[in-house]
Amino acid sequence: MDEGTVSGALQQAYEDMISADVGPFLRTRGFEISSDSNFMRERAGGLYDVIELQADWYNGTKSWHGFFVNVGIGSAEVDTACQGDERSRHPLKGSLLQRRWEHLVPDLPYAVRFDRRTDMWQFTGALCEGFDLVLAEMERISTTKQLVRYAVDNNLLIEYERTCRYLAAVGDIDTLTEYVTRLRECFGHQDRWSLFSRDIGSAVGNRAPELQKQGLLDPLPDSDRHDLS
Repeated sequence: MDEGTVSGALQQAYEDMISADVGPFLRTRGFEISSDSNFMRERAGGLYDVIELQADWYNGTKSWHGFFVNVGIGSAEVDTACQGDERSRHPLKGSLLQRRWEHLVPDLPYAVRFDRRTDMWQFTGALCEGFDLVLAEMERISTTKQLVRYAVDNNLLIEYERTCRYLAAVGDIDTLTEYVTRLRECFGHQDRWSLFSRDIGSAVGNRAPELQKQGLLDPLPDSDRHDLS
């Protein structure tokens, strides 16, 4: 069997697994397929969960087929407060928790791979067990407040503008100050801080002057300052 035939057979086996096993399994847990290999469900409390199966970049060049499991948690309340900062087509964009599944459950594999010799029944069973483990961890976050707290404690580059925009919109200035302080401590010594500062200032709108007075943000350019008036 040549390389192209092997690659095609493995891709077909993957698609069959998603259609016959993974899709139905996740539907029993409330998920719907939002696009190829992407699953989403809404939860009580205005939260929603996302699972993305990201194809391995070596697929088609190796004797195996693989993918990465990315997970996300977003909030309808955050989305509403951040109108104008719309979610993109990327399945995880806008989610305040965006991680590979092994970040939440360290025993899970970084990359999930199979080849022609793999027992697909056992492979699929282990994959679904992994989904249950990571979903149990995700469900520990059950409110927007907990999700935003997770973002403040764990996110530096992931959705930092969105997090700041939400905190400013709901008037949680103490947490906003805490978060911007953390960002400045991490990035304030770098040349790119001017970009971070500008983006945060734009995101928080009329809350920017308070952060500038504390020395957490650089003064906005005249054009941006006019937009906030």
